[in-house]
Amino acid sequence: MIKDCCFKLLFIPLIILEIACSQKEEHIKNARRFIKELNYERALIEILNYRESNDTEIQYLLGFCYLKKNEPNEAKVYFKNCLEIDTLFKDSIITLYNNLAKNALRISDLNKALALYQDLSDLVPDYKEADNLFLIGDLNFEQGNYPSAISAYKRAFSVDSTSPVAKKSIKKFIKSLVECDSIERALKIARAEFKKSKVAENVLQLGEIEYLMGLKFFNQAELDSARNMFTDVIAMGEPKSLLDDSYFYLGEIQYAKDSLDRAIESYKKVLRLNPYQKGELVKKAQERIKEIKEKR
Repeated sequence: MIKDCCFKLLFIPLIILEIACSQKEEHIKNARRFIKELNYERALIEILNYRESNDTEIQYLLGFCYLKKNEPNEAKVYFKNCLEIDTLFKDSIITLYNNLAKNALRISDLNKALALYQDLSDLVPDYKEADNLFLIGDLNFEQGNYPSAISAYKRAFSVDSTSPVAKKSIKKFIKSLVECDSIERALKIARAEFKKSKVAENVLQLGEIEYLMGLKFFNQAELDSARNMFTDVIAMGEPKSLLDDSYFYLGEIQYAKDSLDRAIESYKKVLRLNPYQKGELVKKAQERIKEIKEKR
């Protein structure tokens, strides 16, 4: 009799455990059904009591529901738990974020797309890391958030610097550096790109940055360095829209160094490049020529 009672007592915990597991499976099944019906709130009710569980599927379903409910911070917590337990749902998480980000891009919601890709990059850093980082950089660039764009591009180029995506992004990276006043670094990269290929866009970009660098040197009274920059722009002949400016500043440097004949020639080039003789730059060049002639 006593043996029978002991035997039964041993099985009671197992029976309770079996019932609990059965109930959990039923809740998971119900949650999935409600998810198919797009009723994410009801799905959460089914499984929220299991949020401390080490069941990777429950953690995934919780993250899924919260992400669909537009609660990304909560979603990220549960997806992180899910991936720490097991990588079973890794591909599903990647697909989910990618699809939502693409949907956001279709309606031009760049902020949401950017946030989704950033979260995906945090959760699954090894999945097409460079592609995601380039995309994050591009989205920040389009929004004018240049410091964040630079940060993403730097990380991306450390992983991939040769793919078509990388080559396409380098121009935006350089532009971002310029916008953040990192002109010296932008110039170094632009020169490297020009050395690789002297195509028109590389020539144009290098000319623009050399002009900006020349202007920076000029404002810092580093006239020899400024002259070198403006001379390079003139020698390349690009960008054409900045040739008259480059000649003008070259004239100003020559004027400051008392090379008056050369200065006059540079100012005259400004006038020749502006046949209609209009604009503030033309006016300044004319005044300088007149001033030099009156000194003689």
